[in-house]
Amino acid sequence: MRGFLVGLGAFVVTFALAHFVVLHAVPGKIMSKVRERMMANGLPMQQWQMTPRVSPENQRVVRPAPDLAYAICMIDLSGGPVELEAPAWDSYGSLSVFSAQTDNVYAGSLDARAPRTPHIRRVIVATSNQDVSTAGDAEIVRVEQPEALALIRRLAPTQEAYDAAAALIPESLCKPL
Repeated sequence: MRGFLVGLGAFVVTFALAHFVVLHAVPGKIMSKVRERMMANGLPMQQWQMTPRVSPENQRVVRPAPDLAYAICMIDLSGGPVELEAPAWDSYGSLSVFSAQTDNVYAGSLDARAPRTPHIRRVIVATSNQDVSTAGDAEIVRVEQPEALALIRRLAPTQEAYDAAAALIPESLCKPL
């Protein structure tokens, strides 16, 4: 009986450790690798960057939807909060923020057809100890670690719609507060 209990205890401890690693360590490692690859490819910090139109030739980690236009901003909060602004879109659109652990910590609509979608969505991303008293009426998003990613998605099934979505990027902000 004692041998059975020792074996069961070892199994429970191993399972708990594996569970912790999968839920806590792996997502952070994945996000870290993605950020490293983006920086190596020249993605600037705190600046929106359109991704190329999706095709089978440029799909990598996740299969992005070919009918969406994507813009990404790498966020570094080590110097303070970051302000995000994104104009509304005449069809489906969203602004999302992902934590260093890959959690989607914020999603806001950019769909101008939806009720209560602002003309420009303004979000402040900060860690829990950063002052956001100058944020005004912006939505506040808190993350645990200083690394995060912001993503704009807009429905753009044609090249013309993709070009129109890309034309909104200069009107968008991703900058220190």
